[in-house]
Amino acid sequence: MIVSEAVAISTRVAPSFLRVGQLELFARRTRNNEHPKAMEELEKIVLHLIDREYADVIDSQLSLAEKVVLLAREFRSRLTSLIANWIRVGFCQGNFNSDNCAAGGFTLDYGPFGFCDVFHPYYQPWTGGGRHFSFMNQPNAAQVNFGSFCSALRPLLESDQDSLLKLDEIQSEFPTVMQSQMEKTWAAKLGLDLDLDLDLDLDLDNFNNELISELQTLMVQTPVDYTIFFRELSSIPDDIGPLRKSFYNSSTQDTA
Repeated sequence: MIVSEAVAISTRVAPSFLRVGQLELFARRTRNNEHPKAMEELEKIVLHLIDREYADVIDSQLSLAEKVVLLAREFRSRLTSLIANWIRVGFCQGNFNSDNCAAGGFTLDYGPFGFCDVFHPYYQPWTGGGRHFSFMNQPNAAQVNFGSFCSALRPLLESDQDSLLKLDEIQSEFPTVMQSQMEKTWAAKLGLDLDLDLDLDLDLDNFNNELISELQTLMVQTPVDYTIFFRELSSIPDDIGPLRKSFYNSSTQDTA
C-alpha cells in the first residue's frame, strides 16, 4: 500500500572537506614510492590545504619547510581548541578517526555525533564507536589524529633536519597544549574566572584538578544533566534551588 510520508533532505556543508586521512593516503604513497610523482602530489595537497585553510596565518613567500612547520603548529592550536570546546558544550563526535578529522581544524563529520544529556565520561552516541572515541576520551583521539597529521608531513621535511626536529617538538608538546586548553575550559565552566573567552589566558590560580575530578564522579553517581547542571550552577551561591532540575533521579531531586 502506498502512503505519504513527511520527509526532509539535509545537506552538510563545510569550508572544505580536506581530512587528515587524505594526507595520510598521499604520504603513504610517498613512503612506498608507489609512483614517480608521489612526493609531488603530497606537496601539492599540503600546499592546497595551506592556501585553502591557513592563508591568513602562513606567508606564501616562506619556504616549503617553513610552511609545513607553521602548518603543524597552527593545526595543533586549532585542534586543541576545537576539542576543548566540544567538551565545553557536551558534543561527542562518536567516530573521531583521521578520516573524520578536518585538516582545517573545525567540526566536519555529522555521522554518529551526539550531545550529552545525562553526563558520563564514556558517553558514546554510536554503538560501534567504542570507549576510545567516547566523550571524555576525545582529547586522546585528537592526539592520535595529530600524530597521524605530523607523520604525513614528515616526508616533505626529510632533507631538512632542523625542520624535522621542530615538527617532532610540536608533536611532543600536544598533550601539554591540550591539557592547558582543558584547564581553561573547566575553569570557565566552574566560574573560576569571569573571562569566558577561551582564546585569552585565564587566571587559573584557583583551578584544582581534584575539584573537577570529584565533581565528575559525583555527576556520574547522581546522575545529572550535563548542560542544565552547568547552566544552573551560575545561580550559586545566591540560590541552590535551580540545580534540582538538572538531576534525573526523582528521589535525588527531593533531597537536593
